[in-house]
Amino acid sequence: MSDHGFAALDIGLAFGVILGVAIWQLVRVKRSIRRDREDASRKPPGP
Repeated sequence: MSDHGFAALDIGLAFGVILGVAIWQLVRVKRSIRRDREDASRKPPGP
């Protein structure tokens, strides 16, 4: 494999991992927000 091909593959893999982790965190935060909202709607309002 040429040096340019290896560099492109290496950078692509690094960005792919970073993008995957970012999307995973976004989904996790959105689920957490939805769960908090559902929990808040179930509880009766406090005094």
